[in-house]
Amino acid sequence: MFYGAAAFLSESKTVEALKLVKLGRVYQLGRVLTLDSPVHPFHGPLFYNTYRRVRDALRMWRGNYGAMNIRIELSDHTGTHIDALNHVSIGERLYGDKQVLEVEYEHGTKELGAENLPPIVTRGILVDVAAAKGVPILEDDYLITLEDVRRALEGGSVKEPSTGDAVIFRTGWGSLWESDKKRYTGPPMPGISIEVAKWLSQKRVSLVGGDTPSVERIIPEPPGTPHVEPVHQHLIVESGIFILENLNLEEIARDRVYEFLFICNPVRVLGATAGLVNPLALA
Repeated sequence: MFYGAAAFLSESKTVEALKLVKLGRVYQLGRVLTLDSPVHPFHGPLFYNTYRRVRDALRMWRGNYGAMNIRIELSDHTGTHIDALNHVSIGERLYGDKQVLEVEYEHGTKELGAENLPPIVTRGILVDVAAAKGVPILEDDYLITLEDVRRALEGGSVKEPSTGDAVIFRTGWGSLWESDKKRYTGPPMPGISIEVAKWLSQKRVSLVGGDTPSVERIIPEPPGTPHVEPVHQHLIVESGIFILENLNLEEIARDRVYEFLFICNPVRVLGATAGLVNPLALA
């Protein structure tokens, strides 16, 4: 049984995607994590410290063998990561009509967790909305429309998405990762509309990613009003499509690489709600 949008991936799609590599350029799209990397308050901070030092090893073992390591504490939604299908619900309903109380336990969930995340090797498409609009970064509360997407694709001379593709949106927000961490985590932040999300699900894409912590637009909500993330709910719960967040797209955008071989192989932790990843784009 396929896990969500993994059903849209195929060997033939992978073979076709391999043909996109012409120059041998490799772009790392993942973020480097530091103690002060921006993380949404819902997910909590990142901690790490030296756990074993070289001298500790030299005392533990005979001979001259030294070693060291660190201990890391972090949410599975820290830095660049792909959401598993147990991450978001509509009420208490998860993807595949699973009920939260049926699968949730002290180590995440017994089904739908990150252990099921597939390796994704497919055609990648960069939709550089900021460049298409002639700005370095979109406005804080900008809602990306289907017209914006089509204009960006046309500007990059890229065909519309097809089954199994990974579609990546650049807003320019990634430039804030180092320079303005508070603004980066929002709200507000720009992102795609539910119109765009439904268009992508109709295209049967495997993954939707972006250079923000959410991919969809997030705006401040007045006290007492419902919190809404319709794009997450549609893509994950209703469609089983993976969401990839906190991408570094500045280098690939500078080189105007709009179509590429995309490789994403997540860390798989049993029951986890996301997989950490350093995706690659090969041109």
